[in-house]
Amino acid sequence: MSSKDLVDLSGLGTLSHASTLGAPPVSWDGIRSVPRSMGCTMMPASLHHADPLLSVSFFGPWVPQASTQASSAPAGVTSLAGASAATPSKRTRHHYLSLAHWYEAAKFMPGHPELRDAVGHCPTVKEARKFAKARQAQWRSDWNLVRHRVLIAGMGFLSLDRPDLQLPAWNTSRLSEEMSEMGLPVKFVSQCLEKFQAWGAGPKISTVVDQTAPEQVVGRKMSKLVEAHPSWTLISFCNGRAAWRVHDWALSMYVPVGYVGTPSSRTSTGLRDELITGCDRLVVFETKGGRSHDAVIRRAKMLDVPMSLELY
Repeated sequence: MSSKDLVDLSGLGTLSHASTLGAPPVSWDGIRSVPRSMGCTMMPASLHHADPLLSVSFFGPWVPQASTQASSAPAGVTSLAGASAATPSKRTRHHYLSLAHWYEAAKFMPGHPELRDAVGHCPTVKEARKFAKARQAQWRSDWNLVRHRVLIAGMGFLSLDRPDLQLPAWNTSRLSEEMSEMGLPVKFVSQCLEKFQAWGAGPKISTVVDQTAPEQVVGRKMSKLVEAHPSWTLISFCNGRAAWRVHDWALSMYVPVGYVGTPSSRTSTGLRDELITGCDRLVVFETKGGRSHDAVIRRAKMLDVPMSLELY
C-alpha cells in the first residue's frame, strides 16, 4: 500500500454488540470479540480446502477503545504525530465472520460506527451486503477512492491470521471465483488481487522504538524506508513494548499488521526472537550513546537479520 490517498483503519478493528467500542467482549451469531487475556494468536476452526473462502473468519487489528478512540489516527493522517499511543489495556481486537463482513463494515467508517457494528450481526454474506446497500446514503463519501485498500488490507489480515491457507500463493482465478459472492466488479477484483499478491511478496518490517523517540525522526525514517516498498507488512508486539505510534501510523495507510505474542506477554528473549526472525528488516531507534536496545541489536546480528540502527 502506498502513501497516496491515506485512509483510517482504526475503526475496522472493532465489531462489538454494543454501539460503543469500549463495550465488554460478547458473542453472538458466531462473532467473537477478543479479551486481552486470550491474546493475539487465536485461530478459528480449521478450514478444509473444500470450504469457501468467504466462510473463513479472522481477527482485525488491535485498535484504541472508546475512551482513547478520539486520539487515534484520523482519516488522512500522514505522520506519527496523529497516531495514538494507547496502551494494550486500552485496545481491543475483534473477530470478522468473513472478508465480506470486513469490506461491508468499512463502508460506514468512521462516521457511523453503529452501522459498522450492525454489519457484524448479519449471519451471512448476502445479508451483510443487503444491509449495507440499504444504507448507501451513510457510506463514507470517499468510498470509491478507498475501497480497494479496504479489500487488500482485509485479505492481508486474513492471511496473517490464517497462514495455513497460504492465500498469496493462490492463483487469481481461484481467488476471484471464491470471492464472487461479494458481488464486486470483475475488473476491480482483478486489480485488487494483483496488488494483494504484490503485498504477499513484499517485505515484513519490525521496529523497536521507545515512546520518547522524536516523531520527526521516526516518521522520516519509516516514510523513507517504505517509499521503496509500497506493499509491506508491519510485524509488531502487542504488549506494553509495542511501538504503538508506528503501529497506528501503519494502520492509517491500511498496512496489515502481524502480531507477536499477546498483550500480556512478557518481553522475553524468546518473544524478541519471534519479532526479529519474523521480519525481513528490523529498524531500531536508539538515543546517541544509549544502550537500552543492545540486547535486540546483538540478537539481530546473531540471527543474521538485516537491521538498521537510527540514532537520535
